[in-house]
Amino acid sequence: MNTDVRIWLQTDHELAVSALAEAEKSFAEATLVLSRFLPESDLCALNAAAGKGARAVSPLLLEVLQLALGLSRETQGIFDPSVLHALCEAGYDATFERVEMEVDAPAPRRIRAQCGGWRDIVVDGDTVRLPPLVSVDLGGIAKGFMVDRVTTDLRKMGPVLVDAGGDIRASGLPGGQPWPVGIGHPLQPGTTIDVVGLRNEALVTSSIGKRRWRRGGRWMHHLIDPRTQEPAVTDLYAVTVLGKTAAISEAHAKVALILGTRDGQEYLASRRLRAWLVQESGDVLVTCADDGGARRRTG
Repeated sequence: MNTDVRIWLQTDHELAVSALAEAEKSFAEATLVLSRFLPESDLCALNAAAGKGARAVSPLLLEVLQLALGLSRETQGIFDPSVLHALCEAGYDATFERVEMEVDAPAPRRIRAQCGGWRDIVVDGDTVRLPPLVSVDLGGIAKGFMVDRVTTDLRKMGPVLVDAGGDIRASGLPGGQPWPVGIGHPLQPGTTIDVVGLRNEALVTSSIGKRRWRRGGRWMHHLIDPRTQEPAVTDLYAVTVLGKTAAISEAHAKVALILGTRDGQEYLASRRLRAWLVQESGDVLVTCADDGGARRRTG
């Protein structure tokens, strides 16, 4: 999944080592199914079948896609798994390592495909039908989904924390205490915004800083705003959300970041989510889960 995965498991279970090996295998297998960069993946095969009728898909792809479509409906399309064409037109048409190397690439082409195609995706049993010109990218939500799944698989052995590139899910209390997780300031290396004690929760960050590249003298990033079909113009640099699952928290963080400070704060407050919004200026706005309020910290 093009990221480092770390797992902490507190246990004396005799099968712990083999269980951790199975967890590693689960992430590897998920990549083979859900990657948009592997031509042999189930997701690539589905995208290649757009406009060609229904296609049977694997249970894993089906489950992640259904979750993504449900979140699209909930967010009125701001979370949109059908932005792949727009993402490619903006320049993210290969693995990020290759995209990052193309420093002198020309400006992105005009985006042809319309976002919002998720509304016309048809799921029937174990088959999926994509309409013409619609391609799916499950990116962050797939990573969060696997973090949730592996945490669930391992928690029967003891307290566990899974961290996949900043998508974190914890379960249990190591030594009887919550898992202490620091939230780093993305614009101030070495600075911690807050420390959160995780019990049976997820902590997920979405940022425009991790996947940035230049095209035609312009900075681009990987968070597409479906309303403009281009990288989101936002005054936020990163959003961290505390929630029940990593997959759903990832979607909420992405939506808030795309919406910007004012509308993003309103969005998070309506769902009574605790979150940390880092503005481009470096200032931090913290929303409170209990009353939907917020307080500002100066960066």
